[in-house]
Amino acid sequence: MLKKTLNKISSITLFFITIATTEVKALETIFNADITVDNSFIDNNTFSKNVIRGLLNVGFETNLTNLIGKQSYISVGYALQRGEQGSDIAIDIQGFSNIDEQDFNHAYEVIFAVKLNKKLFIKLGQMDANSDFAFTEYGQEFINSSMGVSPTIQGIPTYPQPSIGIYSQYKLNSAITTRLGFYESSAKYNHFDDFFSIAEVQWHYQGHSSVKLGAWNHSYLENSDRISASSTDIYIVVDHYFNEKFSAFMQWGQAKKKVVAVDQHFSLGVNYQGLFSEEDTLGLGFTQADVVGAYSEQVTELFYLFPINDKINIKPDVQYISSPSGDKSVSDLLIFTLRLTAQF
Repeated sequence: MLKKTLNKISSITLFFITIATTEVKALETIFNADITVDNSFIDNNTFSKNVIRGLLNVGFETNLTNLIGKQSYISVGYALQRGEQGSDIAIDIQGFSNIDEQDFNHAYEVIFAVKLNKKLFIKLGQMDANSDFAFTEYGQEFINSSMGVSPTIQGIPTYPQPSIGIYSQYKLNSAITTRLGFYESSAKYNHFDDFFSIAEVQWHYQGHSSVKLGAWNHSYLENSDRISASSTDIYIVVDHYFNEKFSAFMQWGQAKKKVVAVDQHFSLGVNYQGLFSEEDTLGLGFTQADVVGAYSEQVTELFYLFPINDKINIKPDVQYISSPSGDKSVSDLLIFTLRLTAQF
């Protein structure tokens, strides 16, 4: 019964979003597109391999404020990824590239959002939960996936496959914001077999700094021994702005060993902006994932972001991975990546 009801809700939501798009010509619409290409060289002393892959995102956002009377919009995005999956070769558990995935092309996000009053904001539709929860503001330029979201948060609907859900944000005051999210999270796309829920409290301090404390629940997880159970745990994210040159982040998360691959994770990083130009960024970070039944995988990452102009930038990146997937019998990895990003 619940499954049928949720399917109807998701269908109705997408229907009204489609109806709203018929007003695109009469409303303010912004179209966007970006492409990211990674060229990585993987070496572990016994073999070396070059891997190339790319990710294309296209979409639009239409302001519905004049139509509805409240501050609101719809956002629709489509994603296409092609190339070899680098982590299948490197055998790392954290994902040395945050665009790594098997080839896919599908609708990425389809969102209706409305600000009901000065304090309450709501979104519903198909969305990437990591855009709203557990992300590091000052870790987003790092390429390793675990710099952006803790691998302990099992089942969070994010890249490469967001899912149907509802999100709410409530500002208690200028310093404290609360967030709640509830998403479909089954292994089969929008099959409504299990769910992922998450809550987060964010405290803003000193202008551009914040601390986030979150708790999450995945209603169904199954490990390699086919033991299934729900999982509930917590995470912490700290973003600190020192000055216009320096910023840093730290994150920590844990999960039950019974049904996850990584039961504890810690990462931190620092950025320096303006090394050779006003817009360039140098970043150094470290992330450690404790693998259940094995050792810890540790990654040190160094990158340099250089903007060619306001639309195109290049990012040389090097990562040293110790004990890939927690296996000390496997040689450590040295991975060089050159990332090109262009916005249109």
